Parts: sequence; structure tokens; C-alpha cells
Amino acid sequence: MNGVVTNVQKGMIEVRSESGEFFRCLLRGKLLQKERTEKNVVAVGDRVFFERLHNDQGIITEVLPRQKCLIRKGAGKKGRHLHQVIAANVDQVLIVVAIKDPPYHKSLIERYITAARGSDLDVTIVFNKADLGLSEETKADIQKYRDLGYQVFLTSTVSGAGMEEVKSALQGRSSVLAGSSGVGKSSLVNAICNSNVRTGEVSDSTHKGKHTTTSSQVHLLPDEGRIIDVPGMREFAITGTEGLDEAFEDIVELSVKCRFRDCTHTVEPGCAVREAVANGILDERRLQNYLRIKTQE
Repeated sequence: MNGVVTNVQKGMIEVRSESGEFFRCLLRGKLLQKERTEKNVVAVGDRVFFERLHNDQGIITEVLPRQKCLIRKGAGKKGRHLHQVIAANVDQVLIVVAIKDPPYHKSLIERYITAARGSDLDVTIVFNKADLGLSEETKADIQKYRDLGYQVFLTSTVSGAGMEEVKSALQGRSSVLAGSSGVGKSSLVNAICNSNVRTGEVSDSTHKGKHTTTSSQVHLLPDEGRIIDVPGMREFAITGTEGLDEAFEDIVELSVKCRFRDCTHTVEPGCAVREAVANGILDERRLQNYLRIKTQE
């Protein structure tokens, strides 16, 4: 039987068959052995072959080759050297941040963009909780992302602002919602799918989100689109720099004017990038994040 992985928990994998039935599956022995060298043999969004055992139980016999995926470096000392597939076989990434509570971090957004573009995934940025009000700095940030060519939505599940635009962007596509805990991803899913995914609050002491989505979950849309809601990630270590130039097109364009073709934008004379920083054209923080990602620090 053919199916798509819709949820992965420790020791149990949920698979939706082509007929729409859901099965609780285990891995066949040869796939279990691969887990010793791979961070996740099976990821949400994977297309698989499985055998039905009895009732709603089955066993996965083969994982089909993946297409576009959102990937990061594994977390923890044991898994740091392994790549972790956050979501498999997706078309686009919706980077969800909150206007405030918790505050968004531009460096994290840039890491998501780099990872997404490195896998040739389209990028949309969603500024959620718009009902809390926009500061002048946030308005400027939104405009900068739009100037860089990204689609940006302002949304609120309280007022309903921007929800129709988001629904339209999701139609007929496989999308992954990525962002930190507490930014309102589960609330967005509830509003889009008319579902009842558990939502969480933001810690008063740390202003960081509390984890409510503990594992990635696929939500099916009426138009054959699907949303993969992944657990909140406060850090996102990328696996390569393939998407770096696209994520930092402004720096790449400035670097053309550098005196030296191999300019590192750190100490060389005649560096057009550092000159742009000195003149207030380019944010110093953005340059430093670019250099950190480029050198994989």
C-alpha cells in the first residue's frame, strides 16, 4: 500500500493511505538499522510503502526518495553531526513570527530563509499577532523583506486580518509552518483548518513560547493542499550555505563593488559591504549573521 507519513512519535509512525485511512506503523528491520547512521529515517511528509497487518496497524517497508525538504543540523551532542529532515516533500516554507510576545529575531528569520532557499523552497514570512500593534521598527523590517522580494503577510487570528491571503497562498501546495514557540502557529492552523489544535501561552518571565506542538503534524486542506506544523524551534542550525546568496542578495550585490573579488568583508581595504554598514545603508547585525552562516560558526 502507498501512503504519506502524517505524524512521527517515538516508536510509532502515523501513515495516511491513498484511500484516506490512517494506520499506526512500525519500521521494518532494515529501516530500523538505518537509524543508527541517520537522524530520522522517516520524516513527516515522506511517501512510503507499507503493509497492513491488522485493523489500523501496519509496517513500513520502504521510504520513497524525497524531493524538496526543510533540513537543519541535528540537536544535541550525539545528533549534531547528523542532518534532521524537518519536513519532507514540501513546496514552500511559511516562516511565522510574532509582532511581539515573543519578540522576533531577524537573524533566525535569515537562517530559515537560507535553509529554505538552499532546498529551492519558496519563502513567505508571516508576521502574526498583528492585533497587538506594529512598531515603526517592525513596519520598516516588513518593508525590507518585501523589498528583498519576499511575500509578507500580516495576520491575526483574533481579528481575522490576513487569513484569507494566507489561505490563498496555501491552496494546492504542501507547506511547512516554521517558527519559534509561542508565535501562534497552532492558532493559525486552527483558523485555516477549522480545527482544534492545542495552543499555548508565552512565559511571563522569559517572553519565550511554551511548546505545545511536540511533534510535526500534517493537516489536510480541502483543495488537496496540506500544512505541516512543526514544533517551535528557538535555534536553527543550517546544514549548508547553498541558499546564502539568495537570503542575502543585498550583500551579494554590494560585494560586486568591493576592491577584491575574494573580499571577506572583514578587514580588506575598499570593501563596499563594510562601507555600506558605515554609511547606514546595511545593518551591522545582518552582515555579522551573514558571516556567521558563511563560516558555519
